[in-house]
Amino acid sequence: MSEFRNLNQPEMEALFRQARESRAPVSVRAVGSVRLLGDLHIGGSEAGAALHLNGAKRRDQLPPKGTPLAVSVVLKEEIFSLRSRMLEPILCGESDTLYPPVLRIEWPQPSVEVHQRGDVRVATMDLPPLEARLEFKDRVYGAKLLNLTETGLGMGLTEQIFIDLHAQVEVETELPGGIRLRTTGKVCHLEWLDEDPLPTRIGLVLGCMTDQTREALRSFIQARRTDRSEHLRNGH
Repeated sequence: MSEFRNLNQPEMEALFRQARESRAPVSVRAVGSVRLLGDLHIGGSEAGAALHLNGAKRRDQLPPKGTPLAVSVVLKEEIFSLRSRMLEPILCGESDTLYPPVLRIEWPQPSVEVHQRGDVRVATMDLPPLEARLEFKDRVYGAKLLNLTETGLGMGLTEQIFIDLHAQVEVETELPGGIRLRTTGKVCHLEWLDEDPLPTRIGLVLGCMTDQTREALRSFIQARRTDRSEHLRNGH
């Protein structure tokens, strides 16, 4: 389960100092966007005013100054989700190709959402799936959520159902942290697997959901991607 913590100034400084010393992976995403700047790390700070993030490339499209940001920091067994705003980056001249841009973001807000790393790995191929409900033509089917992205999901069912490609369905599940995800979806994939505990496999393109639910989903996926980046970097 995720939790919210209010960190005071010394606690925030200690968090960022530890993240800097360990080169903890950091990702940044404009709120409401699926575009992610990952593989970043804290390079410095202006205490109480701004953080400096290294790792961006010259070719990266940086959010404009003032853009609200969702920031994820992986530290030991926890992922800290913070809110900030984009500041003017530190840029060298166009002719200077040795120094990539340094991102500057506002000192994050004191309210921080903390995920346990084991939670954000739910709904991956190597871990138990999430329980879900699939609604189609006034019937409700129990299902397992096998994978999840910002734009689609894959499900498995124990019973065989007959459903056309491009049919509209509704799906409901609960993400770690108590986030209730309810969305419409369009069927884009359907197959039956013999001798499998979940023989019916359905792929959906996600449709309508509330703005609050969509942003919660994006934050969850961002934390998962940042954690995945750390695993790959460490050779797991």
